[in-house]
Amino acid sequence: MLFFVFLCAQFPQKKLEAQTFSDSLVSFQVQNKAFGEVLENLYETFGLKVAFNASDPGFNKKISFSADKLSPDALLNNLLEREGYSFRKIGEQYNVFKLQQNEKRPEQETQPEPILSTLYDTVFIQQPVLRIDTLVLTDTIRQSDTLVIHDTVRIFVDKPAENRRARIKDVRKDIFNQDARRANGTGIELFYGREYVWPDFEAVDEESTPLADLWKEALNPSFRSQNLGLRWHRCSNKWLFTASLTYLDFAQVFKHNRIIRTGGYYDIDTLDSYYSIVGNDTSWFHVTDSVYLPLEESNYSYETTNRVGMLNLGVDVSYLVAQLPGVRFFARTGVGLSTVIFKKGLAFDQLPDYEVIDLKDLEFSPASFNFRLAFLAKMRLTDELDLVPEVSWRMHLNDLFLDYPIQTKPASVGISLGLVYYF
Repeated sequence: MLFFVFLCAQFPQKKLEAQTFSDSLVSFQVQNKAFGEVLENLYETFGLKVAFNASDPGFNKKISFSADKLSPDALLNNLLEREGYSFRKIGEQYNVFKLQQNEKRPEQETQPEPILSTLYDTVFIQQPVLRIDTLVLTDTIRQSDTLVIHDTVRIFVDKPAENRRARIKDVRKDIFNQDARRANGTGIELFYGREYVWPDFEAVDEESTPLADLWKEALNPSFRSQNLGLRWHRCSNKWLFTASLTYLDFAQVFKHNRIIRTGGYYDIDTLDSYYSIVGNDTSWFHVTDSVYLPLEESNYSYETTNRVGMLNLGVDVSYLVAQLPGVRFFARTGVGLSTVIFKKGLAFDQLPDYEVIDLKDLEFSPASFNFRLAFLAKMRLTDELDLVPEVSWRMHLNDLFLDYPIQTKPASVGISLGLVYYF
């Protein structure tokens, strides 16, 4: 014993690596379970940190194993040798490697028992000190397995290892297709646009022609009208189905000048005179002209902005007509149903005087159908967002005013810009 203590004091820089096994005896049994999962259970059950290459298909093999009254280290040794593997222990970690066909696990060399004899100064030189150092030198071969250690060190974390099979189930099958939701998916679009509106007020007969002419003179086409809304998208390959809720704001400048004359008289003027003689009688004839001169004349000038707010519910269908990298072009058609929720401005009353009245005094149609054509492009911004510019044409199919002598069916062309988010 004194010889061993003295020998350790002579070589403090050398470390003798030898596998130590726990004194406690345990029992272990598994049936038809993956080899890799069995090694992971050793960490959960006995605290053995076993590092192995998870990409090796040998660890997916189903095995059955049982051991009774063995130390945890011996249990691990028996399990690995049975499957053609071995381990090297570095610190608290057991690093597993595959044995070659002609390779056998090196057995731990037993330390020769010290020779108990009379202590002389030359006795220690004769001891196999270099043989003990050889164990340390052979450990340099084990360090070449450092690459395997790097591959498996991430297995050991404080929290339990996740189930790899369950994690794979959560991955979308279309994860490598960036435009999968654009081809078959849903989205929501927020859009804003402006419209160029012209009043399509036409006379239905000769009697209503003056009233239609008054409207055409008073209202001029303008780009003041606007719309704001939400649109729901449903994509199906080359088809795009949408439903929208839109606020339409028709705005036009109303200008009209009217002269009203009250009272007056006729001013008669003689333009020429001539006579004729019949026998002894002379007859004079006078050519006269009369002009009506009013006693009072009033000039009225009207100028305001007529606004009609409508809530429109529409459905559209679009088809993919062309495609470029990051941009898809669609042709769209659809119908809508709108109702007036706001009105302000001036209008002309019906026959016979065509007086200027408040626009609220006219009765509007409770529901108005409209037809719409559009051409749009979907420009890809991110995986979830598209920028959508659009050019459209809208025509109302029934009259805006109810029980009015002329046709009042406004039409418009517009542009809009939308932003689509895909779920």
